[in-house]
Amino acid sequence: MSPLVSIVVPAYNAAKRIESTLLSITAQDYRDIEIIVVDDASSDGTGDVAKNVLTRSGRVFRILKHDSNMGESAARNTGLQFVSGDYVVFFDADDMADPNFVSVLIEAITENDSDAAFCGYRNRFEDTGEERTVPIRLDPSRRHSAEELIVMHIFKRIRPSICTTIFKTSFLKTAGLEFTVGCHVGADTEFLTKALSRCGSINFSTGCHYIYVQHEDMVSRTMRQTPDKILRRYTYITEAVCRTARYLAKHAESPKVRGIAMNFMLADGFIRTLNVAAMRNDETEFYLTLYAPEARRALTASLRYIFQKPEVFLKASSLLIVPWTYFRIRSKSWSKS
Repeated sequence: MSPLVSIVVPAYNAAKRIESTLLSITAQDYRDIEIIVVDDASSDGTGDVAKNVLTRSGRVFRILKHDSNMGESAARNTGLQFVSGDYVVFFDADDMADPNFVSVLIEAITENDSDAAFCGYRNRFEDTGEERTVPIRLDPSRRHSAEELIVMHIFKRIRPSICTTIFKTSFLKTAGLEFTVGCHVGADTEFLTKALSRCGSINFSTGCHYIYVQHEDMVSRTMRQTPDKILRRYTYITEAVCRTARYLAKHAESPKVRGIAMNFMLADGFIRTLNVAAMRNDETEFYLTLYAPEARRALTASLRYIFQKPEVFLKASSLLIVPWTYFRIRSKSWSKS
């Protein structure tokens, strides 16, 4: 019997598109799947639409419902609690996938009994039908270690995403990994990076089988991007970067990855934190952060990665040498935005 794959779909007011999404999932050529939709207190009948589609499909499914809107991270955590599959995939409620998406991933992850496996994806623009591929640019004939792949992910040489990755359920449960509730931007990358850093083995497919649908109802398009909202978004990402760096420094399987976390990722996190203080024109917080021993050590250590990410070292150098100039430039440029 084939291993069971659980597909977790967090959904909030997704009635307009969730039918297409679920039909894409039920059309998978891999038969042994269960579909778990977590209705995050939708007010537009999302749960009813999902139930109607899945009842007709003949697939195994569950509809879970939050009493109040808790956010995508909480919805994914809820779904993860109820999976019964050997493997789990996270799927967005407004996206689609090729019919062989799950079978490609299950073949990749079971090939070497890996803890995780990923593939590339396509961005599809709903208004024009145009598609842009984001492939995994690696040689599939060459064996890559988990350490190699997580390092390439950290430095953005490959771009797997949470929805293009399949995980061994027992691995996630043993590692105790969850999405950070309350983080509305950056939680996906945080979870993925933490998870990949714990893997003993990772595999991949170079195909682009997941489809991120870019449409007019996306929050990033419908909400007016005021300076306050842009700053809030940047702050969420900053906090996620700092949490990820500290987690990897403590828990990553590879000593090399732990070193990158301490001496590159944490430096990037401190630079972002200092940017936030400058954008808020909070000079006290800026200098308190800058002169903290941990920050100065991380900023100085970023020199080790000058050839991988020179922009991080250049910003770190500016902060250490001419902090007052850095603060004024950042705060003034932001005040004019």
